[in-house]
Amino acid sequence: MLYMDGISLSKIKEELKKTLEGKRINRIFKNNEYTISLHFGKIELLFSCIPALALCYISKNKEQAILDISSSLISNLRKHLMNAMLTDIEQLGFDRILAFHFSRINELGEIKKYKIYFECLGKLSNVIFTDEEDKVLDTLKKFHISENIDRTLFLGETYSRPKYDKKILPTELNKDKFDNLLASGNVFSNEIEGVGKYLNNIKSFEEFTNILNSPVKAKIYFKDKKIKLATVLDLDFKDYDEVKEFSSYDEMINFYIDYEHTTTSYMLLKNRLESFLEKKLKKLNKILSLIKKDIEDSETMENIKEKFEFEVSPEYEGMRLDKYLAEQIEEATRSYLEKLIDNSYVKINSKVINKNGRKLKSGEKIEISIPEEENIDIEAENIPLDIVFENDDFILVNKKYNMVVHPAYGNYNGTLVNALLYYTNNLSSVNGNIRPGIIHRLDKDTSGLILVAKNNYAHAKLASMFTDKTIHKTYLCIVKGNFSDENLEGRIENLIGRDTKDRKKMAVVKENGKLAISNYRVVEQVKDYSLVEVLIETGRTHQIRVHMKSINHPILGDVIYGSEDKNVKRQMLHAFKLEFLNPLDNKEYTFTGKLFDDFIEVAKRLNFNIDKYMI
Repeated sequence: MLYMDGISLSKIKEELKKTLEGKRINRIFKNNEYTISLHFGKIELLFSCIPALALCYISKNKEQAILDISSSLISNLRKHLMNAMLTDIEQLGFDRILAFHFSRINELGEIKKYKIYFECLGKLSNVIFTDEEDKVLDTLKKFHISENIDRTLFLGETYSRPKYDKKILPTELNKDKFDNLLASGNVFSNEIEGVGKYLNNIKSFEEFTNILNSPVKAKIYFKDKKIKLATVLDLDFKDYDEVKEFSSYDEMINFYIDYEHTTTSYMLLKNRLESFLEKKLKKLNKILSLIKKDIEDSETMENIKEKFEFEVSPEYEGMRLDKYLAEQIEEATRSYLEKLIDNSYVKINSKVINKNGRKLKSGEKIEISIPEEENIDIEAENIPLDIVFENDDFILVNKKYNMVVHPAYGNYNGTLVNALLYYTNNLSSVNGNIRPGIIHRLDKDTSGLILVAKNNYAHAKLASMFTDKTIHKTYLCIVKGNFSDENLEGRIENLIGRDTKDRKKMAVVKENGKLAISNYRVVEQVKDYSLVEVLIETGRTHQIRVHMKSINHPILGDVIYGSEDKNVKRQMLHAFKLEFLNPLDNKEYTFTGKLFDDFIEVAKRLNFNIDKYMI
């Protein structure tokens, strides 16, 4: 194993300073997902944040990048640090954190200073780029707040050292203090900063000061031809049958990597596999925990969040229970519904049913209870986003079709929220960790503009616009049929609620619904189809789709409220325009979201003139 404590890092720091101080950066690369390298002429300084190989060193192994090297951090480093001089390397106390200081003269002749903080902290290792005032400019890793709860590293915030226990600095330790610690039986690593487990067995202050003050004593200890310990400290290590000494830390670490066949690329792949298995195990344990909790609470049903009721219509006679529920509750995954059935959350005719494959009969009444979910960690996913606009308060995203806005009912991947968590650390927490930043939503197969809040204050202000109806949302849709001359414009105002026969659908109802208002204008008509703009005053579930069906003009491609068209992949509905007076800066904004290729293709095939919408 490679032994790396704070005292070890202090010696490595001095060695790096001798080699790199006063030299200028000429190249910057991202070798793989968690590794970057700075080149000072022919010298390559490598920062590895792979948990199993978290270290910085001067590399002799020229690796080929296994990933796309482009990233925001690399772009920022290249922008600010090309031809910059490394002026100093300092250590934060005796913590496993190094600060690399850089100075550069910009195009205006100004001296600009920057820092790279390298945190050699195992799983939480990171490269953090700041300006001279320690304001964070970018980071290599974007940690979810649940992974690094003690601090935040949002862009623009002042860098702060990870939370740590106050300990005695090795340089403040004298013989009396050391002897007192020794006599008390306290573990040195709990009392002295920078001390790791291999220094806990030190027997005298003289031995400690010798280790602290000696230069690098790079050694690798072997037993049975396997590496037992690699260190830069002059340790009294006994469990070996062979030892190899090196003139420097860099020589030792490059030998170590070659001997173990431990290139950063290899370790990255190994780490990915371990991480994958760890996540799978974590998920399985969470599922087990959920099941146990659900069973414990099933008698009282105090954890029920929502209840659905269905009456089986004749066309579903003989269908499996799990398949039927998957069709009725489109937000839920089939596996999630199967777990609910297995754990007594589903009743048929008031009797608990635990068989997923139970065949249904016409007229049967089904009840399904959706339990409250635990605080599930939603994973950040590298899903491309079409960002229309962004400032300090909000992001405007042009959402693609076939994307769910936020996780729900066991479906925790591939959503807009997963993509947003990867894109930024700045999202409001008003709606919890399942819906961070989400103010409003669009259906899965509806494309277009979505407003996302970056902080809680902005969320409250922007959400109030939807409540007060001061935000104007215009949709573009293709509907079936042609309108009469007297109906080319109109206002639809009624109540919308759940369809009593088909829980998957919404419908115009006479009671127990919510007021829904849509204003439409026919833009163009061709044979059997119309291009329509719809400005909504309310935002009810499936509002436009229900309203267009209610006037006998269902949206093309809407298989729920219309009919299937094999030439159309999804419903032809796009949230095209947002207009509002921003309460945060008192400015008028008008945003438009470009049409996606599938919408354009269908419109042109039907001979609509949509040039003015092709922004």
